Amino acid sequence: MTSRNDWTPIERCGIGDLLDQIPSGVFLLTGAFGDMRGATLVRWVQQVASQPPMLVVAIEKGQPLSPIIRDSRGFALCLIAANDPVCTRLFKQIPEHTQDPMISIPCMKTPSGAPVPLRATAWFDCEIVRHFDIEADHEVYIGCIHHAGRNEALPSAVTNGAAKKRKSQTPKTKSAGTRLSTQTKSRPRRAR
Repeated sequence: MTSRNDWTPIERCGIGDLLDQIPSGVFLLTGAFGDMRGATLVRWVQQVASQPPMLVVAIEKGQPLSPIIRDSRGFALCLIAANDPVCTRLFKQIPEHTQDPMISIPCMKTPSGAPVPLRATAWFDCEIVRHFDIEADHEVYIGCIHHAGRNEALPSAVTNGAAKKRKSQTPKTKSAGTRLSTQTKSRPRRAR
């Protein structure tokens, strides 16, 4: 198939309302390689296969996370609530290459070693099967899901249901058939 040179891309401003109807959400893409960790917010994620289950993720070019994903050959995709003030504030800007963006929030490790904030409602641990550097402001990763889990102490990021009450400071997380939890209970707040 030959490329058509007479086709030019349409400007987004002309079709923005149509593009906004395509499902998107707030996701945190994380990775780890050696002692380096990285994370960034992504908006465009889609399931692309069911056997084996695979996801496609578009990430803005120039992220410090890109070489970490390349070297580790994997990533974790975390679903976070759209109104989560901590994750949206921490990961809105591109961090410096020397900073660990995950240092200030409690995390667990996926079986591949990628960090997952305990604030995430669900996560997918993926192995890279394809990487596409397209001629645009984003690059695309396709990952095969090897492990997944959900945080049952938090409301789902996918539905807009009422928030459930948290039972402890550190939420319980289900991971690949095993239950990870802490036995500590939260202390009541003191009145000021």
